[in-house]
Amino acid sequence: MNDNAQIAVFIDYDNIEISASDKLGKDVDVEWSLVLEAATQIGRVVVRRAYADWSSYGGDRQRELLGSGVELVHVSSKRGKNAADIRIVIDALELLNEGLGNITHIMLVSGDGDFTELVHRLRSRGLKVIGLGVSGASAEYLINACDEFIFYDRLVGAEQPASETEEGASPSFDISEARQLLRRVLQSRQGEWVLAAELKNAMLRLDPAFSERNYGFANFKEFITAAKDIAESQLNENNQIEVALTTTEAAQIPEALLDEYLKILAEQKVRMTPNEYRPQIIFRFYDICLATPELSLTSLKEQVHAFYQESAPHVKWQYVHEAAHQLFHTYCFEFDQSEQAADVRLWDRRVSIAAGVEKSLDLLDKCDKGLLHKLARSLGSPKKINKQAAARLLYGSVRGQGMLDHVSELIDGLKTTRGEA
Repeated sequence: MNDNAQIAVFIDYDNIEISASDKLGKDVDVEWSLVLEAATQIGRVVVRRAYADWSSYGGDRQRELLGSGVELVHVSSKRGKNAADIRIVIDALELLNEGLGNITHIMLVSGDGDFTELVHRLRSRGLKVIGLGVSGASAEYLINACDEFIFYDRLVGAEQPASETEEGASPSFDISEARQLLRRVLQSRQGEWVLAAELKNAMLRLDPAFSERNYGFANFKEFITAAKDIAESQLNENNQIEVALTTTEAAQIPEALLDEYLKILAEQKVRMTPNEYRPQIIFRFYDICLATPELSLTSLKEQVHAFYQESAPHVKWQYVHEAAHQLFHTYCFEFDQSEQAADVRLWDRRVSIAAGVEKSLDLLDKCDKGLLHKLARSLGSPKKINKQAAARLLYGSVRGQGMLDHVSELIDGLKTTRGEA
């Protein structure tokens, strides 16, 4: 908690109630006490307002909020479905124009993308904006506009109803992306100690959706402690927590080498953002392509994206889009060559998995080998490929000796390039 932080909380009540009902089940009540507790962990809450047509809600819900010190602002539904949104914007801007007193933070409890412009206005006036919404029901542009975004369903430790989950699907929140973000920021500091508060702000600038609460940690210190294989911490002379990359992690791979590999691939029209979801994304391409053989590559990519949007919204569209291009540029697909398809754009033709690919792991290996071959050709020899950098490139991180051994096998399996004995 920051003793100097003064928080104003604006709650779009209908948005959270409806989103939570759709995501978690109709019988699940929103735990508003935990929402307000999230605000108090940031600083002193001086404004608490919840907006809705309160004539539509029973007395129990109103009493719960009133008991937590929340001011209930009635907005008649007869004014239209966006009436509450408009009132929130008016009140927030009014607070802004009045000078805000000592308010330093705004918590906007909603996933509605219509608030994006308001967030930009508030931040331009020096306020820090924290959003709170339900995962999968919060607009990505709103998430990216906020300084920080907290997902309600992770805040309460909720699980998606079993009937809506699919065997083998990724969980809604995967800590691997947060670990990768931590690693990325610490590597940019080149071994220097950085204040924990400064570290978190740097992580939020790269990904506003990051919040340690999304992964079950009560505070940032707990998150850092759990990532002790990546980061080490200490108290400085002012009793402040400082964090640095562990010696082992720092020695693993120069960031410049990974950047070189990414540049080589980009020059060959292959875009990559190293991430730990890539193998699962490629497995999903295989599964959907086999299950729906009449798809074009464009439609296949859209179906993979739709799957992750529903089951794992933290997996970004960018990752799916890039995986499709990686598979395309490593000849992992065969396209309809019939006369009827002759005038059709390649990506819009019916697509099938390349010959020789018998299972999803074969597809991943074929794509990985194709990318490594492009690197070897540019570097002059497979022997010049650093296996740790290659593992980071292909899988987002280095997770043990087994992964390095697998990458070594892929590199050793490349055909000898021209000019090498």
